[in-house]
Amino acid sequence: MRKMFGMLVVFAVVATPALAQKITIDYAHDFDFRQVKTFTYFDTEDSNTGNQLTDSRIKNAILTELREGGLAQVADGGDIYVTYHVTTQDNTVFNTTSYGYGGWGPGWGGYGRYGYGYGYGGMGGSSTTTTQTYTDGTLIIDAYEPGDKKMVWRGTGTVTVKEKPEKQAKQIDNILSKMGNKWDKILKNKGK
Repeated sequence: MRKMFGMLVVFAVVATPALAQKITIDYAHDFDFRQVKTFTYFDTEDSNTGNQLTDSRIKNAILTELREGGLAQVADGGDIYVTYHVTTQDNTVFNTTSYGYGGWGPGWGGYGRYGYGYGYGGMGGSSTTTTQTYTDGTLIIDAYEPGDKKMVWRGTGTVTVKEKPEKQAKQIDNILSKMGNKWDKILKNKGK
């Protein structure tokens, strides 16, 4: 019974959606990021999460991270232009749990090499299937050259979105902090 309970716990953990953040960046390797001293933030049609509070949190977190990274914000004409967008995807996981033992009957495990014995017959028991719905959210931050709006940097952070707004704010801060660390490595010529 203890072994069966242990297997159920393992299956439950495997079926649970991943909660870790996935951070990736891509950048124009020929762009000189060391020359970037100022930035201009701008909105696009995609820059709205549909929730003004979340939108404000994301913008403020981006601006704070850029300023703490040593860049000065200017209203127009920055060395780079920065914006963001968010995508979400709803997912459903089906978890099936089986309970009970099967019957006993002929099978391997008896006396003798090919003897008749009693083994697990596999009959009986029941199964229950439950569903769990969760949302994966991806925060995408883009940086462009001011003239021709050529993209020079893109950072993406994907996470399973928490229910509570204060936990969502923490997720945003964590994503931006990790992206900021990757930005710093680029500036120090250490790559991604």
